[in-house]
Amino acid sequence: MQNAGKKSVMSLLFPLIWEALFVASYLVVALRDDRRHFALTLYFMLVFYLGIIVVYRKHLLPSESFHGFTSLKSFFLPVICTAAGVAFMMAVSNCFGPVLFPGSFKILLPLAYTSDIPGTILFAVTVMFIKPVAAELLFRGAWIRFDSKALMILTAAAGLILEALTCGITPQGILETALIAVPFAVAYCLTKNLYVTIFVHIIYSLIVNLPDVIYDIVRLVLS
Repeated sequence: MQNAGKKSVMSLLFPLIWEALFVASYLVVALRDDRRHFALTLYFMLVFYLGIIVVYRKHLLPSESFHGFTSLKSFFLPVICTAAGVAFMMAVSNCFGPVLFPGSFKILLPLAYTSDIPGTILFAVTVMFIKPVAAELLFRGAWIRFDSKALMILTAAAGLILEALTCGITPQGILETALIAVPFAVAYCLTKNLYVTIFVHIIYSLIVNLPDVIYDIVRLVLS
């Protein structure tokens, strides 16, 4: 029993240390305001998210959740509800963020500067596909515990806070990240299906980032 407790503590300690190292190294480089060094933030992101996927890949092993992709009730309906929740929270953030934090810009990670097409493509793959998978594995799969309802709520809230502190730089950015993460946490708590939240997170990332990626690639091609 004691060994199980130590193992549980260590499983929660690793993401805290890994996340702290990522945020610290990311900000040290990004705040230097040097484009040459700022480009390194892309590789920090890639290493961080790939590390999470490697450590928590067991949550992605084929299971009854994976086989439920064709089910309207267990997959598509939760996906639709989660997506609607994300859209609602985005609207709430856009409405109240500037009021609660006047003069604060909405700055979110990832921030990265690339001046070539391969770098832009790597950024796109990292942000739109690798990051959503890693985020759900870490902030939902690794953190949320189902031993009791109270523990589930507590760990879900902890995951929200960690995600907000990881991805939000300014107060408005932290608020938006936390609000948008709520539907993902609720969906995972209700369905215990990580594939639902991963699918919606990828769609969300595509909507937010794909237009800028296309613009950057066209700009680089024409320049």
